[in-house]
Amino acid sequence: MKLRSIFLPIAILALWAVTAVAAGPVATPEGVVGEIRFESMPEAQKAFGDPTDFKAAALAGADYIRYMQADITEDNAGNGDPDTDTQDAGWDWSTALLEHSSSHSWSNLHGVIANSVFQAYLLEPSAGLFTTMQDVADHSLATGPEPAYPVGLRYAGDIMFLLNFATLPGVANPADYQNHALHIWNWRLANYGDGTAEGFAIALMDGRHNQGYDNGIGPWDVSAYIEAIAMLDVAFPGNGYAADAVSMAEVLYQDSFMLNPGYFDFDGRCMGYDPDYINTDYYWYGLGVSGLINAFEITGIHASDLPLLETRLLECQYDDGAFGDQYGTPTDVNTRDYQTSAYALMTLANHTAPTATNLDALYNGAYWLAYWQDVSGGFLYSGGTHYPEIGAEAAAGLAGAWALTGSAITASTTGADPAQCGATKVVTFNYAPTVGTPGLRGYELTLEVTGPVDAIAEVDFADAGLFSGFGNHYFDVVDNGDGTWTVNDAILGATGGLTTAGDMFNLTLITNGDGAVDVSVLSYKLRDPDNVEMFADVSGDGFIVDCTAPGAVDSFTGAPGHEKADLDWTMADISDVAAFEIYRAVWYDGDSAYDSAYPEYDDLANDIIPARPGSRAAADGSAEWTLVYTTVANSEVAYTDNETVRGVYYYEIFAMDAAGNYGPPAADAVWVMNYWLGDVSDGVYAQFDGEVEVADVTALGSYFGLTNIGLNHPGNHVDVGPTHDNSRLGIPETDDSIDFEDLMIFAMNYQLVSPAKSDANVGSTAYLAWTQLEDGRYAVRVNQANGMQGLHVTGNVKVNAVTAGDLISAQEEMTFLTNVGSRLDANVAVMGADNAFVGDGDLLIINASGSIDFEDLVFDARGSDNSEMEVSFEQTSGATMPSVYSLESNYPNPFNPMTKISFSLPEAQAVKLTVYGLDGRKVATLVNEERDAGTYEVNWMGRDDQGQLVASGTYFYRIDAGPYSQARKMTLMK
Repeated sequence: MKLRSIFLPIAILALWAVTAVAAGPVATPEGVVGEIRFESMPEAQKAFGDPTDFKAAALAGADYIRYMQADITEDNAGNGDPDTDTQDAGWDWSTALLEHSSSHSWSNLHGVIANSVFQAYLLEPSAGLFTTMQDVADHSLATGPEPAYPVGLRYAGDIMFLLNFATLPGVANPADYQNHALHIWNWRLANYGDGTAEGFAIALMDGRHNQGYDNGIGPWDVSAYIEAIAMLDVAFPGNGYAADAVSMAEVLYQDSFMLNPGYFDFDGRCMGYDPDYINTDYYWYGLGVSGLINAFEITGIHASDLPLLETRLLECQYDDGAFGDQYGTPTDVNTRDYQTSAYALMTLANHTAPTATNLDALYNGAYWLAYWQDVSGGFLYSGGTHYPEIGAEAAAGLAGAWALTGSAITASTTGADPAQCGATKVVTFNYAPTVGTPGLRGYELTLEVTGPVDAIAEVDFADAGLFSGFGNHYFDVVDNGDGTWTVNDAILGATGGLTTAGDMFNLTLITNGDGAVDVSVLSYKLRDPDNVEMFADVSGDGFIVDCTAPGAVDSFTGAPGHEKADLDWTMADISDVAAFEIYRAVWYDGDSAYDSAYPEYDDLANDIIPARPGSRAAADGSAEWTLVYTTVANSEVAYTDNETVRGVYYYEIFAMDAAGNYGPPAADAVWVMNYWLGDVSDGVYAQFDGEVEVADVTALGSYFGLTNIGLNHPGNHVDVGPTHDNSRLGIPETDDSIDFEDLMIFAMNYQLVSPAKSDANVGSTAYLAWTQLEDGRYAVRVNQANGMQGLHVTGNVKVNAVTAGDLISAQEEMTFLTNVGSRLDANVAVMGADNAFVGDGDLLIINASGSIDFEDLVFDARGSDNSEMEVSFEQTSGATMPSVYSLESNYPNPFNPMTKISFSLPEAQAVKLTVYGLDGRKVATLVNEERDAGTYEVNWMGRDDQGQLVASGTYFYRIDAGPYSQARKMTLMK
């Protein structure tokens, strides 16, 4: 019964007949006319459109339902002035005027109609339709299942709707609606029949018998509950609902197939005659057969009877696609029925096999319903009234038909969106039928392309092979001369038409400027093998062209780590940035295929620092540079490069927009060493471990003083100083010697695993003294270190030994001291970042073979940031015997953690030097012994007699020496 040449059904003036209406264009179903909002939709604003556009017809039906609903949320659903609406979220039984009355709604309509809205919402979600459903669902919760009119939403449709609504995204507390659906079923079960599902089904069939509908509507009623409790089984598995559905379906089988007579004898054999449309026993026959098919397909029982039932259903269909409300397809068209047709479509779409016969019947039935749809979206009867329930059921049937018979033509475009200037973009149009779409013989599409692309020529169109499997076909492109193009293709000769998806044609575009490109389908035609027009959901495509690159990254910095480089950046304006790309290169050995130049760098014969690229294209095209990371978002502003090969690495960063345009490199080049200077490995003393520790200092000591540390020397890893900027994080300027420069780098990085910059307070001058001791040795004394961390003393003087003075012993941190060779070449440093010598005292004791002329010595003092400090000297020839007792002010004061206390004795005495708290409690005894005449210095490290650090505060120190006693105050400040 496939439609070959569509003819218009004849309108018959009977209760269930239809009245023909004029077709018109699809229009928006809501609007304001003359500043007055109409609850009844103006005819000019609503039409069903192309009768083969089942989707538009279903959506039009849903909008009709929305307009006709009594409004609870004061017009949030967009269905007009609510002043005359009874706030019950329901619908009138019938209406002549397209508006809701002031009467209460029929409660048995709520779920049935709302389910139709649900089906349309799945096709095309909208806020108005959601509010329509929300109103019904919430009203159902508020009123409960009791039957007191006008409330009492207690039917199968209500159960199905609540369960369906609970599945939608955006529904708050879906379990409330599921539980209420279960409450409705439990109430129905307890109040009808004998309390069992089987007894409930029998009670329903008895009820229709008492109304005189023995051979019609009963199975349809029961099948609705079978579907509802099958849905309950999904929502509440394991509670026996599936078995209940089977028992109810078995009631239908026994009544329809086995009992003699049964209330519904689908084939007439029990009554003793063939079913005929003139027999009132078969009134609503089509609905009954639909119910049997639904019940047996849902439960899976009696499947062998489904083919015969499907045949009987199709025997109720007229040639024009309508289904009759009695058996057969008589010449008396009075039996054509919207409701029976709607439920037949739902059955064919949801509960029958998609055979060619069934799909043909589905397509033709949907065409008939869509054709007779009123301009309101509902269905007008010959008596001049609308029935919202019937309109809803028709919309649901059309939605099911669209799912199986609708087709689509869509356009898709290759490449990035946005696209770059000059990019080639290919727009491909694709045809996608569904299982019930009639075969396609040919198409015609008229296109318009606007936006920044080169002029289009006929050669830019190409057949994509949609009909290539059919032998001869004709593909043609026409320039319409007005900026539009028409593409045609058709199969030549006899054919069943194309029933599978495929690409229709390609259109190649070349972009040429900033802006939006739109490829629109202005009109289309699809024809089946009999040249009958077919509907499709048709859409074009569009994309953006972006020719403007983003700017440069504002700030790009890097910090070293153990086998890593930590990079970060900032960019104030990221509005046109989609991501960032980071490229890396290494200072390499040009003789070894881009191997890292570590550890010799500029000592290599052919070391190469990579050339900085001027653009992303230059970086991408360079063998020196490698793309190491692309951020996943423009908000990402940090990256750690975990490269394990040691070296000096260079990095470039480029901002990239969504079209693939790249900004210039950042203003400043970034280089990072991915290791700590001083974390060395010589195969004996230390291994690379990310720490500068005792083993590394031991390695330093083992090679200290060596020169000519060449490329293959095992100690070349230790040659880390000086650096290019004298900092501990600088690039080593390897000088082939292990000396004081290397010591300072080790000292500054000792026990440090952070790239944090130094914040130590380093003075410009170190105050030292050169003193010859009584035993003839010489001492380098520190009067004020002022932030000095290291000292190098050299002179052309033969020495027997250079040893540590008392100041070195007083340091809490580890110190390094060595003299290189037999001449004076003393190197000393306190280890640790930001550390400096604390206190005053003798730093170095020099045992020389002869006298030392101070003027022949060279002093190189370094602060804790490796800055060169001036050295201020005080020279003394020996100790001077004091003439009086004295206790000097401690220095420094305040102090942390060490201070020096000096006292003088003109004669030998028993001396006791003690520290007290403000409360008079003894804290520490610093001296308690006999001392000769002379001047003495004692260091206090801020610890009590038990060795524990004391708290910050003010303390007294007191000396008792023979006749002399004196106390002074000092402050420990942490």
